[in-house]
Amino acid sequence: MDLMALRYFQFVAIYRNFSRAAEHFYIGQPALSRQIASLERSLGVQLFVRDTRNVSLTDAGNLLFEHCDLLLRHHENVRQLMEAAKSGAVGQLGIATVANFGPAFAPVAKKFAAAYPNVNTRIDDIPFDDLCDSIVHGVYDLAITLDFGVPHNDLIVQRTISTDHFVVVMSHDYPYTGPDPMPVAELARLPLIVPRHVDPPVLAKLRAAGQATSVELVPNTHTAVLRVDLGSGVTIVPKVMIDSSHRDFRFRVFELADADTRFDIVGIYRKDNEQQTLANFLTMISQ
Repeated sequence: MDLMALRYFQFVAIYRNFSRAAEHFYIGQPALSRQIASLERSLGVQLFVRDTRNVSLTDAGNLLFEHCDLLLRHHENVRQLMEAAKSGAVGQLGIATVANFGPAFAPVAKKFAAAYPNVNTRIDDIPFDDLCDSIVHGVYDLAITLDFGVPHNDLIVQRTISTDHFVVVMSHDYPYTGPDPMPVAELARLPLIVPRHVDPPVLAKLRAAGQATSVELVPNTHTAVLRVDLGSGVTIVPKVMIDSSHRDFRFRVFELADADTRFDIVGIYRKDNEQQTLANFLTMISQ
């Protein structure tokens, strides 16, 4: 389908007048009429009913007009994506992460937006369990997640962005008077509130040793932090989340004294995603 002819059709349909549509495009009416006739031949349908006074749409014309704008916008989106694939200077970049991770990477996103103002960059919070599927199915270009939460998948590339560690978080008023850093034995005696989608290695070790006496699973990190704020127990979360979203007087944060709580924050993307916009972002975030 000739896209220019489609634009001509759209404006004839808007004006219901060939002469006014021709004036809009600064072309002669005979040239515009030829373009419309060519479009009708290519589609095999009549789009307009013409007489000496009026121009009206046929049923087929009404149907095309209803979807015309969508067709044109889709073509423009595809064109922008092709440009982005070539240069990385324009296009779109969709990034998925879990709630509370977004603020941690907001400065990089702002820096990237300043460096590439014509790239439409967005960071969305989605459920942890959907991160990998969103990459496999091409919903997002990049997902930022935790290394131990990435299942094996031959379609996915995993790239380390930074290293972080888990910390223990409790309400400022929680009745804990033990040492800081906190020994794992102390943590094991406290009521733990943990997002069900996160199973950090330190918690797995506590479970394996039979030391985790009370673990309440909640839907997400935000819920865990709210429960902690109410004094219902303590939680363990990545330090970057606390530093970026919840670092205030209501919470006390403890390092764990005798456990390795380190993990990698990773970016995952499809192996066949060769967008230059993605490569540019990964380079910037790694720095």
